[in-house]
Amino acid sequence: MLRFSGGGLAVIALAVSLSSAHVYGASAQDAPALDPQVQVQTRDGTDTGSVVVYDAEYFAQYNPITAEDMLNRIPGTEGLVGGFGSDQEERRGLRSNTDQILIDGKRLTGKENQSSSFLERLPAKSVERIELITGNVRELDTDVGVRVINVVLKEGTGRGSGFAQIGTFVFSDGAVVPMGSLSYNGSVGNLSYNASTQLRPAQSPTDVVDIIRSPTGDRVSVIEEERRQSQRQIEGRGALTYNWESGKTLQLNGLFTYFPRDNFDTTTTFLDPGNGSLIESGTVVDNIKGDNTTWEISGDYSQSLGKSLNFTGLFIYSNSGVDRENENFIQVGEDRTQTGGDNRDQTATEKILRGTLNWNIAKKHDLELGVEGAINTLDKDLDFFSVVNGAIFDIPIINSDQKITEDRIEGFSTYSWKPIDGLEIETGLAAEYSSLTQIGSDVGTERSFTFVKPSLDIWYNVDSATQVWFSASRDVGQLDFDDFVATVNREDNEVLSGNPELAPEKSWDFEVGAERRLNDGAGVINGRVFYRRVNDVKDLIPFGLTDSQPGNLGSGDHYGAEIEGSIRFGRFTSVDAVLSGSFLIQDSKVADPFTGVNRRFGNQTKYEYSMEARHDVKSWGTSYGFDFSKKGPNLESDVAELDLKSTTLDARIFLEQTITDGTILRLFWANMLKISNKRVRTVFDPSQASGTIDRVEFRDSERGWIAGFRLRTTF
Repeated sequence: MLRFSGGGLAVIALAVSLSSAHVYGASAQDAPALDPQVQVQTRDGTDTGSVVVYDAEYFAQYNPITAEDMLNRIPGTEGLVGGFGSDQEERRGLRSNTDQILIDGKRLTGKENQSSSFLERLPAKSVERIELITGNVRELDTDVGVRVINVVLKEGTGRGSGFAQIGTFVFSDGAVVPMGSLSYNGSVGNLSYNASTQLRPAQSPTDVVDIIRSPTGDRVSVIEEERRQSQRQIEGRGALTYNWESGKTLQLNGLFTYFPRDNFDTTTTFLDPGNGSLIESGTVVDNIKGDNTTWEISGDYSQSLGKSLNFTGLFIYSNSGVDRENENFIQVGEDRTQTGGDNRDQTATEKILRGTLNWNIAKKHDLELGVEGAINTLDKDLDFFSVVNGAIFDIPIINSDQKITEDRIEGFSTYSWKPIDGLEIETGLAAEYSSLTQIGSDVGTERSFTFVKPSLDIWYNVDSATQVWFSASRDVGQLDFDDFVATVNREDNEVLSGNPELAPEKSWDFEVGAERRLNDGAGVINGRVFYRRVNDVKDLIPFGLTDSQPGNLGSGDHYGAEIEGSIRFGRFTSVDAVLSGSFLIQDSKVADPFTGVNRRFGNQTKYEYSMEARHDVKSWGTSYGFDFSKKGPNLESDVAELDLKSTTLDARIFLEQTITDGTILRLFWANMLKISNKRVRTVFDPSQASGTIDRVEFRDSERGWIAGFRLRTTF
């Protein structure tokens, strides 16, 4: 059952009341929202899923600027398109790519080049229709039970369309930063193209307060930290697609991002002498400079090899570089004296080549065969130094440099059988072999991994609007090469030891779910329950007697349930609004390596929920809405520390006004409640196993709000 806090219900009630006031007041003449078309997708005469089609006429009533604007009017697309501050899950290889968006029935190939970012810059004039698909989508190796967006572009007409955006971001610390982007989409004959560029700020002022107390509760000290950045991200993207008359297609994609960094972290410590006052004991300044540079080229080629056989080939080459310099100072008044610092030089590359054959063996029988090869590398060097009377001295750190190379090859196959109308059974088998080489000043090792990954997915359409599914699969987690090498944790100003023996998590995953689509595109609701038996759980493990490193625990259990819902009020009321929400609750169990006691997985939230709403007042050319989200508590266990973490509500509101046909002004206020990440850290002496508490630290890390405007137009 979907539950929300009293504050959340109050916000919803306010939104609904405002909607009613607009509709039954000045905007009473708004025409009812048009209904989308609802179709049942058939393959070989067998129902395998449903497709809700939103054509150009449906979107014309909203005067959208980009494809993202169009998706914002469709219930059931939440979570499929990345939004402000959204996270992308890192997966192993292309086969496990979680991108759930198709462009003209094809995935936009890439690891860094996400389809959601492409849609933010795709002019709405280039879109013919949008399809929301439920069921087995063979073009994607997506998880069972998810919905897929297919954006169908207009066929080449020789004309192009563009999108431009300018605006300003205002931060809570007083910083005012401009932003802008430009995109153009067009075609010449059988060739279509898209190019875009963007400049935007990438910063978040943060204030951190640590209150240190003794085991009896007496205040010992207070540490105040200000984290300030001056950062802009420059990004360019491009895509070329050529369609032969015979049906062959070739698509090439490119991405480049440049992210210079200039950060100042100022930390002041105050001591409590016990009389209720605080005495300043010193200020430390970290000046962090450098840049991140990422570029990627990718592509795909497909062609028919006969009436029942199709070939698809994909490739990716990506390169990501990090250059970082940090200088530490002691500040007294306006004077600063350097005491040390650290430098990081890092380059990571990924090369992937994949080929797939899809064979319609017979009516109701499909077979997929494929192979994927990849080469991943990381070359990282971390140097530390101290400064004494102006002289620089190197500080040796174990395992501070490594060159890591992983060669991986995977063969996979799936067999799909539709024994009766509405039922599809898909079995899969993948086998993976990889060789890992690690070379460094303190490390020289070679390892290999072999994994076999069977799967079973079942879909059943109870009727044209209701589907249930079951999934069972073997999954292998992604290795983060950064965990192999020493790294700096600037959150706690400490160096973390790497672990060259780290292995990927393995799990058996089971899921049962169902989805119900309301009539005429009025909304959708779905839910799932899941269970995972996880081997080699990734977490911190002991390193020596007083330190820790990333490592693998034993086996653990992870289980939970999730429900999502989205309603389009314009289908059955005069309020043209969409309200959506989701709620996830989960738990887990694994033996703590420092105490031997069972606990939750490290840094896994106990629950997560979100809600978003949008109301369009077409007679005014006005739209407004909100979204909020919250993550539940989690924990982190270390040798001598136990952290209990929590996060407050994150909320955002916006207002859009159509200035002219094709020009929209958007006002926004993000993180309006100034989200706070709280942590209670219990420090033990000498370790958790002793049970003797040395001190308790209470941290409150508050991120500042961001406001501003964006003026968008098409040409």
